[in-house]
Amino acid sequence: MKSKNYKSAKDFARDFGLTDVEISLIKEKKKLIEKLIAKRDKLKLSQAAVAKMIGSKQPAIARMESGQVSEVSMDFLVKVAMALKVSISIRARKVA
Repeated sequence: MKSKNYKSAKDFARDFGLTDVEISLIKEKKKLIEKLIAKRDKLKLSQAAVAKMIGSKQPAIARMESGQVSEVSMDFLVKVAMALKVSISIRARKVA
């Protein structure tokens, strides 16, 4: 099977049937995950410590931090953000 070359991540995502809104959600989740990782590092907290703060287990934090965006719910990300005192905002944006 010949692999297809994509001009952009958006083209790749569209081939998998993702809408523009779904693509935007993935991008926003990735940005939030990056903020959460930076804050955890700044606070010198282990993944296990963060997991304990939200009533979860360390592997869940590891999955989040490894970039498995589809495996992480917004509820989970909001819980982590609240525990780490990371402000988040949700704004409607024009979707390309």
